[in-house]
Amino acid sequence: MRTSDAVSGAMAAALGAALIVASADLSPLPRQVYGAGTFPKVVGGLLLLMGGLMVIKGLRQRQPWCRWTSKVAARPFLLTLAAVVASVVAYVWLTPVLGFPIVAFVLLSLLFRAYHRRGWARAMLTAVLATAVIWLLFAQLLHVPLEPGLLEQVLYP
Repeated sequence: MRTSDAVSGAMAAALGAALIVASADLSPLPRQVYGAGTFPKVVGGLLLLMGGLMVIKGLRQRQPWCRWTSKVAARPFLLTLAAVVASVVAYVWLTPVLGFPIVAFVLLSLLFRAYHRRGWARAMLTAVLATAVIWLLFAQLLHVPLEPGLLEQVLYP
């Protein structure tokens, strides 16, 4: 099924507005200019802005609200859903033991390889880059505690 950009944009804008409302009462961090609600508010604002732009684009193109493009096979859909749920469960269980960098690298490598089928080298390279960017953004820039696990001596000598 293919939905109009106006429909997708309206859903993104609604999600952005909900994020802004939900993060409005999060308390600020001690000795920080920004608080716990800063990141959700920024993401919500961007979703609201980009969703609004998509609504305008969709209305200008006068597309149908939705149309069926092809049949969705149940088996690949269920396998994809199971892989994502299993990855979240594995992340929750394994991160306290092995740490974020190892778990994120392994799970992302497996998911990239399964979904893109472009070879292990490309999947692992993409996983390394994604894990490094996430670590730098959250652990270093935003000071979100990510479990270093087995690599604690390497990351924090």
